[in-house]
Amino acid sequence: MRTDPPEMWRVKEMTRRRLLQVTAGAGAGVLLSKLGLIGEAIAASEAGGSVTVFTSAGQRWELPERGVLPLFEKKFPNIKVNLRPIPHGEANPKIQVTMKAKSDAFDVVFAEYGQWPAMHALGALTDLTPYLENDSAWRDDYFSDVPEPVSSLYRVPADPKGTCYGLTPDGNAEVCFYRADIFEKKGMKVPETWPEAIEAAKELHDPKNNQYGFITTMRRGLYAGWQFWAVHASYGGTWFDKEEKGGWKPAFNNDAGHKALEVLKKLMEYAHPVTVNAIDDECNAALGNGSAVYAPIEWGTGILNDKSFTKFSDVIKADITPRGETSAGVHRPLMGGLGMFIPSYSKNKDAAFEWVKWCCSGDKTDPEIGRLWVDNRGQPARVSLLSKYAGDRAFFTGLQKGFPKAVAFVSLIPEAFVVSELLGNETTEVLTGGKSIEAALKAMDDGVAKVMRDSGYYA
Repeated sequence: MRTDPPEMWRVKEMTRRRLLQVTAGAGAGVLLSKLGLIGEAIAASEAGGSVTVFTSAGQRWELPERGVLPLFEKKFPNIKVNLRPIPHGEANPKIQVTMKAKSDAFDVVFAEYGQWPAMHALGALTDLTPYLENDSAWRDDYFSDVPEPVSSLYRVPADPKGTCYGLTPDGNAEVCFYRADIFEKKGMKVPETWPEAIEAAKELHDPKNNQYGFITTMRRGLYAGWQFWAVHASYGGTWFDKEEKGGWKPAFNNDAGHKALEVLKKLMEYAHPVTVNAIDDECNAALGNGSAVYAPIEWGTGILNDKSFTKFSDVIKADITPRGETSAGVHRPLMGGLGMFIPSYSKNKDAAFEWVKWCCSGDKTDPEIGRLWVDNRGQPARVSLLSKYAGDRAFFTGLQKGFPKAVAFVSLIPEAFVVSELLGNETTEVLTGGKSIEAALKAMDDGVAKVMRDSGYYA
């Protein structure tokens, strides 16, 4: 008979294949083991050497880093930073393989917060506490400026008292995108509740003139599952009755779940044709070309405020996502975002921390860092930067409103993506007429219960 608590033996039994599965996206479990090495902070002037950075390629991640790099090189001429961009869709499994192998190939990894629990289980994370204590003024500025719901995601466990294993220069959450010019012309206000959102979509819908009243990332599987969860959460829903021993019973087949599927089904009557198979790229293209004019639950992106991408950049605005109209209803956008950790296998942790700190500095170290991060397509996690640059990037307003109310886009367990896929498949069955709402919700609870039972949560 096992004597370890379930959380511990689930960690011990995770195979390489299992780790790859549970971290294929941005979520994994908050594990309790406290592995990893603690580096000793030294004075910045003594730091030197080469820092190799694993980063997702392109906008939001690689480009902002390249933007602040020349300034860093002037400040730290003895540190050579080598950016190694990887296509975002390939990043998570490659991080897993590299850290599982205990490779010292990377000194900084820029990754989704869902990686932290699995990385912690592998002993791949460096405790940043001693480095932060070495510059308490910078530390206090960072944690006062980055909202607690964001900064806590890079701790283990993921709460304000958890050990800090990462810092983040990157923030994201779902927002409500809308065409302010059309809303103003029609005398419409940004909807507060889902019934108001449905009415707005109906009013905006004009397919004869290639204008559609609703769009979101509703591709079957993970994406549809996350949008169901977004609306479910806004009606006070949760994944489980409680996330502790004696709990873990799925909580989808209830009033909140029924409301969520009902809302999505009604919104789909006014959906842009690409919606049923859309992820971010398809949504951004439709909003950018003007055929979609309202996206009440869509991931934040600066590309819609980019004049080179869309002629509507000045009139595409962002606000907080709608809430349920019931007494349990609340604005509850899903939280995204990436942060930086220093692998415990790195041989140059001190120089690596200087790069992490630089990217996460905002205006604290030098206002030019914050400006360059934003100018090069970054999405800051710091409230000060979101406020300062909201005039040029309207979606920053949506992020700033959403961060304090946001919820993690998956429950932080190793089975999160298996559950998300299941939720999405059942959601699509409803939206395409394959199942009734009642049948889909029952299938959600039954399917998730089987996943949790097979994983030993009910032992």
